[in-house]
Formats: sequence, C-alpha cells, structure tokens
Amino acid sequence: MSPYLGLDYGLSRIGIAVSDSTDTLAIALHTHQRSEGSFFTYLTQIVHERQIQGVVVGLPLKTSGEEGELAVRAREFARMVAQHTGLPVFLEDERFTSQEARAQLRLSGQRGRPKSEVDAVAAEIILQQFLDRKLRSGNEGIPPR
Repeated sequence: MSPYLGLDYGLSRIGIAVSDSTDTLAIALHTHQRSEGSFFTYLTQIVHERQIQGVVVGLPLKTSGEEGELAVRAREFARMVAQHTGLPVFLEDERFTSQEARAQLRLSGQRGRPKSEVDAVAAEIILQQFLDRKLRSGNEGIPPR
C-alpha cells in the first residue's frame, strides 16, 4: 500500500502527517509555515517522494457539527490540493484535534511546545481517525462537495 497524507489546514500554518506503509499508523512530519514559500510546491515534492495515494484534510466543524467560515476555506483548500496533486482528497472532522494534540504533547513531557508542533500532531490525529475508520468500515471520510 502507498501512504496517505494528513493535513491540518490553518491560515498561517499547515500541519502535515503521513501514514506508514500498512496504512495503520499516522506519524507527524512537519508544519509548513506560509513564510516558507509555496505550500503546493512542497506538497508536490512530498507526494512524489513518498508515493502518496490520497490526502486527508481536516474539516474544522463547529462543536454543533455545523460548518463555519474556516470549514468553507478548508473545503476550498481541499479542492486545490486535489487539483495540484490529482489524488483523491478526503475530509475528516477535526473538532478538538488541536486540544488533543496539546494534551498529547503535555503528557509526553513537551508542555509549551511551539504551535507548529501542535499543528503537526493535530494532522497526525486527523489522519489516524481516518485510517482507523477506514480499517473498521471502509468508509473514507466526509465526501467533498
């Protein structure tokens, strides 16, 4: 199997995670800062180097489950990822992933880590949720509109 890429979309940073070769474990990779240049150039490089088969983008729903402005932006970002990579892109509910990422870092003794590390761990959590559901049921996330 080829791995999946997980993305935690944000206005200034994008957390990035990748699955292992068995598609059972997500691993935080990096956080891309907007100041580092074109994300899509970087994305194309990762997709090629790691032979990515699909991309999972976090969908920031409100606690009520409704979509707000950030969810609309994340959907547009997901469409752009699909256009640039030609890969299938799946949306994954990302409610509470940043809080969970901070808690994981705190439990591992990494309290007060930079926001960029939180974003990469949040991408890992988003991707792991997708992989777990895919393994259990074959369901591959929220279909893009």
